[in-house]
Formats: sequence, C-alpha cells, structure tokens
Amino acid sequence: MRIVATGISGSGREEYLRKFIEIAGRNGFEIRLFSVGSMMFETARKLGMNISEDKILDLSPSSLNFLRATVFEQIIREAEDYENIVISTHACFRWKKHVFQAFDFHYLNELSPDIFVTISDSVLSIKRRLESSLQWRGRLTLKDILVWRDEEILLTKSIADYRGKPFYIIPSPSPGETLFNLAFKQDSRKVYLSYPITHLEDKEASLANKDVFKEKLRKLGLTVFDPGEIEDALLLEKLKELKNSGGDKLIIGSNGFEISVREIEEVVEDLLDQIVARDYQLIDQSDFLIVYYFSPIMSPGVLSEMNYGFSNNKKVLVVFQGPESPFFNYYSTRIFKTEEELIDFLRKERLITE
Repeated sequence: MRIVATGISGSGREEYLRKFIEIAGRNGFEIRLFSVGSMMFETARKLGMNISEDKILDLSPSSLNFLRATVFEQIIREAEDYENIVISTHACFRWKKHVFQAFDFHYLNELSPDIFVTISDSVLSIKRRLESSLQWRGRLTLKDILVWRDEEILLTKSIADYRGKPFYIIPSPSPGETLFNLAFKQDSRKVYLSYPITHLEDKEASLANKDVFKEKLRKLGLTVFDPGEIEDALLLEKLKELKNSGGDKLIIGSNGFEISVREIEEVVEDLLDQIVARDYQLIDQSDFLIVYYFSPIMSPGVLSEMNYGFSNNKKVLVVFQGPESPFFNYYSTRIFKTEEELIDFLRKERLITE
C-alpha cells in the first residue's frame, strides 16, 4: 500500500500520520513514513547547505527542485524494501502572496500511489500552530490560510482523479483508525455523520451524546466522517463573543498572538462557503449518511445534507423521534426511533463488519 498524504503547514498532518502508523503497528502492519520536508532539510545539510526553516522557500526554484528530486530519488530506492509506505508532503506552497507547486509528476508516476489523502483542520487551529513556528510566524493571514487550505485539497484531489485513485479529506482530530480503514480495511463502510448544531437547548450535552454515538459506530467497524472535527464554526462563535463584549482582538496560543476583529470579519463569507463545500465533499467520499437528530427543531444544514446525499444516490439513515416533517421524511431512506434499531438494521443489511 502506497499512500500520499498532503496538508498545509499547521494542519497537523505529521501528528495525524504518527497516530495512523501507531494504529497500523498494533494491527501488524509496518509502515515506513517518508516526510519530504524533513528529508529536504537533511539532504541540504549533507550537501553543505545550511538552510534555516524560515528561508528554505526563498531558495530559487531550481534549487528547490533539485532538493526535492534528490529526496524522491531516495524515497523510490528505499520504498522497494517496504510493502507499505506513506509519503508526507505538500501539494503546493503559499509563500509571499503566491502559490507554487510542491511535487513532481514524474516521481509520482514512478511511485504509483494507491490512495491520496489531505489532512485538514480548522483555520483557527492551523493559525495557532503557524504562529508557534519560526518559519510561518506572522506570515499568513486567516484569508491566506483559507485559500491555501482550499488549494491543497483541490490540487491533491485533481492528481488523484487524474491517476484514477481514491481521494479523501481526513480531519486531523480524527482517530488514526480512519486512515487505517481506508488503506487496509476496504470492507469498512464509510459514513457521513450529520447532526444539528444550532438551536440546541443544551448544546454541550447534545454534542457529547453525539460523540458517544459516533464512537459506538466506529467500534462497530464503520469509518465515520464527522464534519464537526474541523471546527471552523468556532471562529465565528469567537467573533460573536468579541462583538458582544466590545473586544477588538482575539488572543490565541501560549505566546499570546493576536487576531483583530477586522481580520476575522474579512473571512466570514469565505469560511461559511468552505464549510458547506467541505461537508459536501465528505458526503461524496462516504457510502451512506447517518443522521443523528436529537432536536425537535428542523435544521437547514441537516436538511441540506440529507437532500444532497439522497439526490446523489446515497442512503440516508436517520435516528429521529419526531415531530415528523414531510421534507424530512422525503429525503430519508429510513427513519429509526432509537440507536439500537439503526444498529440492528446495519447488521441485517451487512453494513457493519464487527
């Protein structure tokens, strides 16, 4: 199994891949990780080039291409000794207000990956990590991060589509089992978990119950994509709190980095659009939807997801106690009153692989 894992700086890509490799090891699979960025620095040192982290992207394109080519030649040689490898890399870089390629089609063809994934996270989490990095501190605005994150996903998916290979977005807070299932347990059904977030009487308790249900599904052998694991809406909540309190900046991270209200306001529309587009992508990469509905108030977001999934040939299985709505019923394949009824159905339909 050959996996290409992309993700922008600050996305938590390397941390997630370490979780994946640990899970794979517990299940008897040895994974060799090739981290292209770290290998480029090591190669530069061996060649007598003392390059600091905050200067490597200032190298000429020819120098960067040379370092990258040298690294991929090494990967191709060493990969022959391993049955399973994962290549951790960028698809593109956003540096000094422009974007440039971070891979080489020739070497991708030589490696012939089986699966492509992009590890992603919320814009606020990415910003926090970047501000703790010497290389990226103070370089990217929230707008820059949103654009780069979107470019990384689009470019990786385009490469996967061109090669006719599967592509998945994986939230970095997801468990390592998510990628393990995608790579080594093809019989694990992929599920998009839809649920209301707004207009909840006790939001914290409701979402905690959702998480318990989600872990139950995962223990039953399902690969669950939870859109809430990329918490972009958290930034909008922070903005609302700031406005209510009269604050003019958001302080993040242990180093006390500040984000102005104006900078947040500039990305509100982008953020909302990306939330919708990403959730639809998560539905596209799933086999069916499970709707966990614990509110008597209809959610436009959940109804939109049900409509999208139902209209794109996905089963929409719902846990819901009412009150019933003709629109809710129309976009449901089947409605269950309890979690147990749903799980019994999944067993009978052989949709779970316990």
